[in-house]
Parts: sequence; C-alpha cells; structure tokens
Amino acid sequence: MGSLETCLLFFVMVMFMSAIMSRASTSVVIYNDLGGGLPLRHHCKSREDDLGYQSLAPGRSWSFGFTPDIFGRTLFYCRFSWGAESHIFDIYKQSRDKEFQEFGCKKCEWKIRKNGPCKFYKKTGMFDHCYSWD
Repeated sequence: MGSLETCLLFFVMVMFMSAIMSRASTSVVIYNDLGGGLPLRHHCKSREDDLGYQSLAPGRSWSFGFTPDIFGRTLFYCRFSWGAESHIFDIYKQSRDKEFQEFGCKKCEWKIRKNGPCKFYKKTGMFDHCYSWD
C-alpha cells in the first residue's frame, strides 16, 4: 500500500473513531400522568439490558440513559401496568427518536396516560405528540 493510501486509511479510521467517541448519551424520562392517584408499574428492556421492574407514584418520574447504537438499531420497550390494564410500548426506537428526526430527542420525555404515551415536543414545548396503545 502506498503512502497516499495509508494516509487516507488513517484519516478514515480517525474520523470513524471520532464519530464513535463523540456520540453523546441519550436519556429517557417517564412520568406517571395516569391521574386518579394510580401508581404506574413498568418494566423496560432492550436486547442487551433489562432495567427491572419499577413503580411510580402519581406525578413522579423515572429515567435511564444509554448510548445509541452506531448502526441505528437501539430499541427500548416497556410494559406499563396499572389496575387491570397492561400495555407494551417502544419507549425509545432509534429510527423514530434519534436526535435529528423531526420528533427526535436527546432527552426523550414521555407522560404515560391512560389513553397512551405522549412525548414532549420541543417545537411546541408540550407533551402533545401522542400515541395510542397497541
């Protein structure tokens, strides 16, 4: 390999490593917005991580952080339960939530409501990007 190819390869490797090292952490914040004094039970997982069972008092929050996958495949899903209700939702889906998407986020905040989760939307400053339960 000639010196030009070696320099080019070195440059590409440095850029690649720089991109990996500069990837900032992402966080997810979950708020219990069920109302009626109901506690929110939830269990969040990814392929690699099991974040355990949690319980949130009304109006309280819980959060976790992670570094998104370089290939764009990060997925965390949660089972949310209260009373006799139980629902599963993809709380962080990199293809939907990565930072530079229209509704993307670095700090992804969700209010869990009886009719579905609602995400904080920077442009409106409100939790108005809502999904229904599957």
